[in-house]
Amino acid sequence: MPSRSTRTFNHLSGPAIAGFLVAAPIYLAGCYSGFSTIDEEVGSMLKDASGKLGEGAPPPVAEGWAAVTVSEDVMDDTSPTTWNPAADELSFAAIEKTDAEAVLARLKGYQGTYDDAPRIGLQDSLQWAFANAQEFKYAQEDYILSCLALLIEEHRWVPRVSDTISPRITADANDPTDRGFYETALNLVNDWNVTQKLPYGGEVSAGWVATFAKDLHRDVSGTHEQDNSSTLVSDINVRASIPFLRGAGPVARENLIQAERNIIYAARSFERFRRTFLVRITTEFLGLQVQRSRLRHAEESIEYYDALAARQEALYEAGRTQLFESADAENSALQAKADLSKQWEEYRLAVDQFKRLIGYPIEDPIVISEDALAIPPPSTSMDGAVGLALLNRLDLQNERNKLVDRQRAIRNARNALLPDLDLALSASIPSDSRLPDAGQGWNGLNPDFQDVDYSAGLSFGIPLDREIERLQVRQAQINLERSQRTFILFRDTIVIDVRSAIRDIDANLFALDLQRRNVDIAQLGIESIKAKADRVSVLNSLQAIRQLVSAQDSRDSSFRDVQVSILEYLDRSGQLRVNSDGTLQLLPGMELVPYDDLAIQEPSA
Repeated sequence: MPSRSTRTFNHLSGPAIAGFLVAAPIYLAGCYSGFSTIDEEVGSMLKDASGKLGEGAPPPVAEGWAAVTVSEDVMDDTSPTTWNPAADELSFAAIEKTDAEAVLARLKGYQGTYDDAPRIGLQDSLQWAFANAQEFKYAQEDYILSCLALLIEEHRWVPRVSDTISPRITADANDPTDRGFYETALNLVNDWNVTQKLPYGGEVSAGWVATFAKDLHRDVSGTHEQDNSSTLVSDINVRASIPFLRGAGPVARENLIQAERNIIYAARSFERFRRTFLVRITTEFLGLQVQRSRLRHAEESIEYYDALAARQEALYEAGRTQLFESADAENSALQAKADLSKQWEEYRLAVDQFKRLIGYPIEDPIVISEDALAIPPPSTSMDGAVGLALLNRLDLQNERNKLVDRQRAIRNARNALLPDLDLALSASIPSDSRLPDAGQGWNGLNPDFQDVDYSAGLSFGIPLDREIERLQVRQAQINLERSQRTFILFRDTIVIDVRSAIRDIDANLFALDLQRRNVDIAQLGIESIKAKADRVSVLNSLQAIRQLVSAQDSRDSSFRDVQVSILEYLDRSGQLRVNSDGTLQLLPGMELVPYDDLAIQEPSA
């Protein structure tokens, strides 16, 4: 067998060789850029994936990566400090006044004044949420993580370069009686490789191994000598491994195929989240408007209660009524004030929870705008709406495509039942590489093709034991059956939800019209009591006030229910579209109308 190409150098500098061997990996490391390249690739991938959904699905912006903000000592601290003061270090002070008037005064003081607080409407809330909400950022990060997973998988399919430098010093004591003198040598190995996976299985690689050896001290016949002789051995190696049966074909790219499909799923899921998030924020905002309206109604009713209490007290003092009627009117006024304070607390809590939802600073006060615009009810049919949902729903498209993934899993599992038939190729080419010295430069790799070692082999693995693989095929088939049933259930759920949303629109429209009439009737009752206050009992007066407040609250709740049911219909049928800033994108023919213009429609087919 031909020997490797070996060249011996005299008076060769070890540091020069080390610098040469180290220069290669340093140069290669310099070719790699920082994280900005990754950010650009992620941004481009997000843009491409979302672009496949159309212009109405803007991609998230990949920025604001987290960074380490604590010191090494804090990170490695095995006993973090706990703050837990003893009971005698704490204090408790009881309030002085607990009567009803004092408690009401304190409750009223909690309401605070927000004269300088910003006024936030629905559009402002949506824009703020789509820029700052934590849940929205989580959804963005899930999308970005899918892109990073694809980039990782794609990198496995590009030429991957590695370079390993291994310095080693050896010292051998050949003569045990001659203590203190060894044969010492320096060995420096640079192993450089580039590997490429093949698209239908297997991989090919090429490498260069350069070994520099230098004797530092040698014991020759008991005479200790310095030896400056050095050698350099280098080889170029080429290898290939190619399967023909098991592991060959598209199954070899399964992880890459799935990662590329997953990013499409992630783009759809993110856009689906944007739509449902708009519905959720709108629902919560309209709920706040309803609560604020109830506060206003309650405040207006207190005026009626106070007037009734004052009138009954005057009648009692004039001897025209009994004491219990005056006391009942006074207690009803106090109860209304207590209920108002409780409603204020519920409203403040709901505002804080809404600020948390949209990512607004909890400590900053805001005023919820009571301005309201209405989406007119759509004219549609059950069959038409269901057809749109089955065609447009992005999450249903994901589930449908995942059925293909399950079928591909069966194909891949069956591939594992095949016998192994692999082709292995290798070649080793010696290189006459001259190291740089004072008189000459490096002559490059300089391969010697006349002194090549090569081999080729074909291996066949008989499939004697494929029991586990057969069981995995059955697992894949059962998973497909389950996915098919899950898809059918999910599709049927969408159909039910769409049909229910259409009925809810009509039911809520009818309830809104009914509650508007109840408000008119209740207001007539109040006007009638004012006209003949002296002849109306306290019980009837209290009942009229409560009926008016209840009708007003029910009317505002019905308006919210109508708007929410319309948004849910658009979302469930796959027709809801969201602008890039998070606001509702109006469809052709859709116009926002004033609240009072929202009228009842004929029942849908």
